[in-house]
Amino acid sequence: MKKILLPLLLTLVFFTSCVSSTKPYVEPPFADPSVPAEEKLLAGGATHMALPEPECYFDAKEFLARYTEIISEAEDYILISTFLGSGCEGLEEFYDTLARKAEEGVDVYLILDAISSLDMTESKKYMYPLYFLKESGVHLIEYSPMSILRIIAPQNLIIRDHRKLVVVDGKTAVLGGMNMNYISLGSDDVIDLQKDSMYVFESANLAACLTDEFVTIWNTISVTDPLDRSSLASYEDEGNLPLSGYLFNQGPGTEASMSAMYASLISSAESEIIMLPYMALLDDNMFESLKSAVARGVKVKMYLPIDSRDYVQKALYWDYWRLVDAGFEVWFEYSGRAAGNALLHQKLMIVDGRWTVIGSSNFNYRSMKSSFEIALAIESEAFAEKSLTQVEEISRDMFLLTPEEAKRLKKEKGNFFNYLFSYYGG
Repeated sequence: MKKILLPLLLTLVFFTSCVSSTKPYVEPPFADPSVPAEEKLLAGGATHMALPEPECYFDAKEFLARYTEIISEAEDYILISTFLGSGCEGLEEFYDTLARKAEEGVDVYLILDAISSLDMTESKKYMYPLYFLKESGVHLIEYSPMSILRIIAPQNLIIRDHRKLVVVDGKTAVLGGMNMNYISLGSDDVIDLQKDSMYVFESANLAACLTDEFVTIWNTISVTDPLDRSSLASYEDEGNLPLSGYLFNQGPGTEASMSAMYASLISSAESEIIMLPYMALLDDNMFESLKSAVARGVKVKMYLPIDSRDYVQKALYWDYWRLVDAGFEVWFEYSGRAAGNALLHQKLMIVDGRWTVIGSSNFNYRSMKSSFEIALAIESEAFAEKSLTQVEEISRDMFLLTPEEAKRLKKEKGNFFNYLFSYYGG
């Protein structure tokens, strides 16, 4: 009975606590292949900007070293927002650097989603909270902390801030999928670290947009420590920049919609859609959008992970058959972490070798409906080619999931109640 009640409760709470909708996947203009992608993206709430080529990091330790360097060079202010943030031995140098900058007079603001303290990854064995940073002058707050008021209004517990972003001195902007915890950055064991990505842009344009949104969410949360946007310097990029970017910041104070972004690019696809969705638990609208692409002759490829959390993997096993039966190419990490493969946590979509989507958003129902997310849709064949090369690297140890194997996995290892729990709450 408990197995039934929990998913039903989550479902009830979920339907009263949505920040967006998946209707764009099946409604005009976003689902209309005849409307130019650029027009649809702007209609979906995108902020269009020219961007420089970013530094791309797919190795956690390489990014951590660069991240620490960026923080150490800050002179004015540092803004950080992360979904999961905690301390561990492997992150001590980074947090020491952050604390030192605050002590030197740099304004440091850090937002953690309150789910950090309930981290259910490997990090839970090693982590400790970050409240000690306040002693050094770091301004630290949690988004949607657990409290009596949240229990009275449980729908507020469902909406989470899933974004990962950094702004330094109004000139450097960082976004991607890595959290600030043991399993994303802090482990010295490659098996414990996730396969993920972060992107560093030396871009005043992007930094200004991220700063605007950071101030909005900070002042939504904070009562006693408001942040004055005018105190944070902004600049403008100069010269001709090579990339055309469409920023989607799905959160307070914006109209940007992850559904509109994905729907716009899926409906505009002409030959190929490649996705690293992480948890590909799709609602009917999302599913129909991809099926329509297949019906137009578009090849849809998904690269899916083995999740170390057994309840999540049972949920994914339950749903793989539907994806394969729809005509998607589903590539799957059969070997899993036991054979030395870290969890594939990266979020990525490449369309027609022209469009690339990077950021925090999973391609699933939860990221569309009840999470604050950040993503960039970049129009550049050269950037798409770099991303395709990285997908090829990831896919070397993956296998094409056959219909027969998908059926077997659903029957022998899938679990419907785990699917419901992960679909709404995972």
